[in-house]
Amino acid sequence: MTKELTLPQEDALALLRSATNISQARQNQDKAGLTIALDENLQLWTAIQTLVSREDHPLSAKAKENLIKLANFVVAKTLKDGCDAAEETLDTLENMNLQIAEGLLENQLPLA
Repeated sequence: MTKELTLPQEDALALLRSATNISQARQNQDKAGLTIALDENLQLWTAIQTLVSREDHPLSAKAKENLIKLANFVVAKTLKDGCDAAEETLDTLENMNLQIAEGLLENQLPLA
């Protein structure tokens, strides 16, 4: 029996996968893998920014504003530092994904 994921679960899973990919590349000291993981994370956050920027998106204006600010942070840090980012920055990127995923699962609100 296969149970399909809800939209919030799918969104959370994408964020969790991205955080895991960054973490694994760091643990393996795999610079090429980290570059790929950060690029995928950048694409994910660019998509989030695009989706929540829509006027008809169901999130509150404050939640949308906060997600857009987080997306801008991810884009700026990734483009500026890439795989040479400080450990603290990489920790922040991972933790942001984990916290947003947790919020999506708790509130069952989709980003898409």
